[in-house]
Amino acid sequence: MSTHALSGASMTEVQGCLVVTMHSEVSDEAFTALHQEFSQRLVDNGLPGAILNLSGMQLLDQHEFGRLRELSQVAGFLGAAVVFVGLAPGIAAFLAQADMDIHGLQFCQHMEDAFAFLASSA
Repeated sequence: MSTHALSGASMTEVQGCLVVTMHSEVSDEAFTALHQEFSQRLVDNGLPGAILNLSGMQLLDQHEFGRLRELSQVAGFLGAAVVFVGLAPGIAAFLAQADMDIHGLQFCQHMEDAFAFLASSA
């Protein structure tokens, strides 16, 4: 298991997947670094999937969600599946009320479910 910390987020490889845990709001500069590191690790390590763990976030705005969706799309272009995990009830309600585009995204409530999903889609 390998871990790399970034401002507001951390990345760890677990069970052959890249787990990105968001700890707080991430600035645009920090997100650009996160995006580069995320993409590079998927390619360099040939990882088939990633989990975006949002359990540490209580708030998420449209811009931040758009950036996370972008991460998911890039991973898809690189051949990796992505699962969003741990949405707070308020964030889930916001995404529904704001009519955010979640088409093609996979969500799980628990990490175990995300790992099972990624294992079944490999």
